[in-house]
Amino acid sequence: MGLVVAAGIATVLALAVLGGLTRSLAAKEDRRALVWVLVLALPLQPLAFYAVRLPLLHAFLPDAGAGWLRPAFLLSLAPLTEEPAKWLILAVPLVRAALSKRTAVPLALAGGLGFGIGEIWFVAHAAIAAPGFVDHPFWVYGGFMVERLEVCFLHAVFLAAPLALPAWRRSFVLGGIAGMAMHFLLNLPIYLATIDLFGLGRVAWATILLLWVPLWVTLGGLLLWRLWKAGQRAEAAAVAA
Repeated sequence: MGLVVAAGIATVLALAVLGGLTRSLAAKEDRRALVWVLVLALPLQPLAFYAVRLPLLHAFLPDAGAGWLRPAFLLSLAPLTEEPAKWLILAVPLVRAALSKRTAVPLALAGGLGFGIGEIWFVAHAAIAAPGFVDHPFWVYGGFMVERLEVCFLHAVFLAAPLALPAWRRSFVLGGIAGMAMHFLLNLPIYLATIDLFGLGRVAWATILLLWVPLWVTLGGLLLWRLWKAGQRAEAAAVAA
């Protein structure tokens, strides 16, 4: 039960922190669309895994003798399957109608939050179902809870590009590629650590990995803040015109 409790705490923290942030950045009239996005995004991570990622693994995973091709394939699967899954929220007319320069960031936060919460429970279920799993008291999973909160936010960062660019009359395709590229770069050091690039050693790579995600959270926060401020300025200019 320890991991289940930890997953529950991570969910509550994500709703309180990121949900509160989303609500504070959104206008009152946009909140209905935000709730829709949050709910729609909840099943998308498990759906992407079982409906797309697993079939791709079974069909195309290179064998162990394929050198760099196998880890490159595995490294690419998350961004290539998870990011397009998030875009499904745009299939709902209400969400498309709500998308604007003003709402792009709140919608991305709501989508990332829903997607991330779904992933919290997917990861917890997969861990518990794994052979040899040994449960611990919930406080032992403090790292898991913090990481999941960070990942919820980063899912929003990666979703912001394919939402913001169309809102600013730019290419959705370019925004989608940007989101997938950011997701790939986030995961890249994990592979580099396994091959010990530059011979830095386990301690150095452990330190890099420890700092890498908080660095992305910081940069992602700055990106979302700039996008939100730009949207606020654009709306103010449109009202004044």
